[in-house]
Formats: sequence, structure tokens, C-alpha cells
Amino acid sequence: MNIKKIALAIILTIMIFPGIAVAANTSIGVNVGSSEAEGWVDTQLDPYNTPLIIGAGFLYSDDDYWIVNAHVAVMDEVFVPGLSLGLGFRGVFGEVEIYRRDYEVGAFCLQFLGEYDFRKNATRLPIGISASISGAPEIMSFRDTERYIEFATTFNFYINNWATAFAGYRKIDIKFDEPVDRDWDDDAIFGGIKLSF
Repeated sequence: MNIKKIALAIILTIMIFPGIAVAANTSIGVNVGSSEAEGWVDTQLDPYNTPLIIGAGFLYSDDDYWIVNAHVAVMDEVFVPGLSLGLGFRGVFGEVEIYRRDYEVGAFCLQFLGEYDFRKNATRLPIGISASISGAPEIMSFRDTERYIEFATTFNFYINNWATAFAGYRKIDIKFDEPVDRDWDDDAIFGGIKLSF
């Protein structure tokens, strides 16, 4: 893996999204697994009374891959109090090393989001669950990538209105097409914290 590329990706993420960190309704999070670390920033804007979430993140693993993402989604409470569903787009860019060869990751994904906050139902428990799935078929993939799918789910414990501890599971599945077809996947269990302000 090329450390210069990883450092450049982190710097670009910070430079492209500097205004997010100072906006209202912003969340900053970090999680760590046995071999990876991930950080992200999200903010919610309300243009025309539409709950729009934009953000960026970075995932690095010592299992020889790194992935940067930027995303935008519309997510709102539907059907019952506490249940929020969303739909959006997610761009991913990165690199995976397989048997000492670097494969370049690039995809423009459709993203589906779901969250249930138990604080908003009759139980008033300070917990919640969330899930997301992002996928890009061949026509929306580029570089060495032929298909990209990522699934993540978390169990959240709300310490207070501004701090959340969580544990989760993530699976990434990528099909590469150069120089030969190759399937690659990685899954991880992780824990972390999220601060909202």
C-alpha cells in the first residue's frame, strides 16, 4: 500500500468538506475493529424542509485496503415514531491489495438507509439500531471495479443527546475486472463513538 496515497485521500476529504464540521446538526464519528479504523463526518441540512444528509468518510485496514467515500441522502421519519428511512448516493474511491497487486476501487453507489430509535417509542430506551446498504453494478463502477456492495449495521447506545457509543458489523464485497476477474470481500466487527452537535 502506498502511504502517500492514503495521506492524500485524508487531506482531500478534509479540504473538500471543510464546511461540514461547522454546520448545525453535525455528527463526527470514529470506529475501530481488530484490523481497521474508520472516521466520518455527517451533517443534516434542511433545504425546502427536506432532511438532506451529506458527509464523507475514510476507512483504512492493515489487511491492505483503504476506501474514501462521499455521500448524500434524504432521510426522514416515516410510518411510526422512531423509524427513519432514507435513500441516496454514495461515491467510493480507494485501493485493495490482493496477492501483492493493487486493484483500484471506484463506484457510484445507490444507498438505502434505515434507523430505529427506541427513545421515540413507548419504551423510551436509550438504544437504537441502524443499517445501510450501498451497491453499484458494472455500469456505475469504474477503475478496476466491476461491482461494489457494502452493508453495515450498528447497535447504538445513546449516552446523552450528544454522545453515542455503538457496536456494529460491516461487509464489503467487490468484483474486479482487471487484469482477470477476481472477487474480494472483507467483513469486520467494530466499536466506536459518535459525537453530535
